[in-house]
This record gives sequence, structure tokens and C-alpha cells, in this order.
Amino acid sequence: MVILLIIFLIIPLLWMTGFLVVTDFSVPLRDVRQFHHVLAIFPHADDEAITCGGFLHHVSRGGNAVTLAILTKGERGTPNATLDVSLKDIRTREAQAVTAILGISRLIQEDFGDGDLHDKKQELTTFIDMTIEQEKPDLLITYDLAGFYGHADHITCSEIITELKKTRFQEIPLWYVTLPKRMLARVEQPEDMATDLHVQEKRAFPTHKIFIGVSVFPKIKSWYTYKSQRASFTKGIMKFLPIWFFLSTVLFEYFAEAS
Repeated sequence: MVILLIIFLIIPLLWMTGFLVVTDFSVPLRDVRQFHHVLAIFPHADDEAITCGGFLHHVSRGGNAVTLAILTKGERGTPNATLDVSLKDIRTREAQAVTAILGISRLIQEDFGDGDLHDKKQELTTFIDMTIEQEKPDLLITYDLAGFYGHADHITCSEIITELKKTRFQEIPLWYVTLPKRMLARVEQPEDMATDLHVQEKRAFPTHKIFIGVSVFPKIKSWYTYKSQRASFTKGIMKFLPIWFFLSTVLFEYFAEAS
């Protein structure tokens, strides 16, 4: 009985501690009710779940449209980024399942080559330009110019969308997914994926945050649905806690509005 009582006291205390650690109360809240069609563009299936899955579900739950464009089939989604062609079908099926979990209206799945986006910049620019033109979103979401941790595909994706925002779609807000400063300071650069030596200079810090509330549950489910990426998810996360417990403390998602 005493042991049970201690457990029931420790778990809420542990959760509250985690919540206080991962939450930046200095970042202002943002109202998202003015957005009716969100277009999120990422290089790989799972990028959306990790960075803004709660927000995407929150928007779709409110009856608004969400389009997710994934630029590759993720064949280099191995722990050391080596090529595994069998991952194409696996990660495509996982993305389709997550689309349903998050209530995403439309999934656009392309195959520009995992790790090859920089070499296909012109072709990719044409595709992204056409996608934005066709979807007519009132909010764009992608990685920042640091690619979060320096991943070349992330950076290329961000550079293209940022340039299109400046030259073709000035009226559409662009939000970079990010984290609180103290969490970004702990993000490790995977040596096998990070190629940009100027990540710290390009990194975007939060200008606002979104309260995702109950949308944290489909976000957690999405993380677990990407079974092929489980090893990558646990890197840098407190290994003595299950992923779901850590994620349950992340009730806000953070964004930096591109100028």
C-alpha cells in the first residue's frame, strides 16, 4: 500500500517536472483560428509527426483542411543513413496511417530521392511552386534554414520554400518548426546526416507557441506508428522513460514566423 502511494505521488511529480522543463513560458501563445488550409512540406515521412503532429491534428480537429507533402520515400531512414530500398514501401504505408490518425485531408507522397534533394533543386522548386499554387494554403509549414539539426534534405526543402515565399507567395505566412531555446541547445547533430557547419547561425528560435491539448494523444500514436524510425526517435530522449510519457509533457509546439 505504501509503495503504491509512493508511485502515485512520484509519477505526477515526474510528469510536472518534465512539463516545466520542456515548456518555455516566455514564448507567446498564438491563435490559429484564422487558418483554414495548412500546407506542411517536409522531406521525410515522420518529420511532420515529430515537429508539428499535434498542431496538424489540432487544425484538422477544428474542421479545417491540412495538406501534407512529403518529398521522398525515406529509403535512407536507417540508424546510420545507409540505403535500404525496402523502406520506401514501409515508410509510405506508415505515412498513410499517420495521415488518418492526424486527420490530414490530403497526403502528397513524392520520390525525389532521400538524401538527393540538393541535386534536384530546380526540379523540386518547380514541384513545390506548383503544389503551393494548386493547394492555395493560408499557412505554410516546414523546417528552418538550419534544417533543425543540419540535415541536407531539410535545409534544401527550407531554402526552396523560403525563397518561394519571398518571391512568389509573399501573402502566405511561413512558419518554421522549432523548439524552445534550452531544448535546441541539447539537440545533437547526427554526424551521418548533418552536413552544414553553420547550423547554429541559421537556427530559428520560437516567435510563438501553440497549445495542442488533447491533440498530444494522436501525436503520440503517430510516433508509435512510425515503427521503422523508432531507433531514431529515442536518440536524445530520456532513455529511462517511455516515449509516450515524455511526449505527454509536450503540450505546446513551437514555431518561428519567417520574415
